[in-house]
Amino acid sequence: MRHPSASAVTADWQPSPKHAEQRASELAAELYRVLFEVFLVLGRRDQSGVLPGDLTLAQLSTLMALQEHGPMRMTTLADHLRVRTPTATVAIRRLEKLGFVARSRDSSDLRAVVVGMTSQGHTVCRDALTTRHLQFAAMLETLSLEDRATLQHAIPPLESLACQVYA
Repeated sequence: MRHPSASAVTADWQPSPKHAEQRASELAAELYRVLFEVFLVLGRRDQSGVLPGDLTLAQLSTLMALQEHGPMRMTTLADHLRVRTPTATVAIRRLEKLGFVARSRDSSDLRAVVVGMTSQGHTVCRDALTTRHLQFAAMLETLSLEDRATLQHAIPPLESLACQVYA
């Protein structure tokens, strides 16, 4: 379903730079609002209050970075998560208390700490992803085939946005 304010634009019409900038700003606000709402829904608990592999989005993001890139220094992890090192350190401390990650000294520089996932961390990450994927798939099944196709076409530009690095 198209947003009620969306309008058809002829192929030969070119927006002015100011108009294009305004439209990009409006699109940014709308996408942020909608994606934020989707993530809120995905983060909600079921009636019992617990989901298998129950992790916060921040915890899951941290474990996914470690799963994808392997053990790494705290500063590298913070870069992957796009947070400051103290923020990553707090997150790792909590995951370590849960038994999902382990710290060790970097053999090339004993001052540095390397963080890696434990077998329990791999298991809980897999379970959490499975649960969230099933939950999201159930949500997608409520959409029309046309709406699902529209979302499918939106994946490449969204991936491009996700890969952008900001200094």
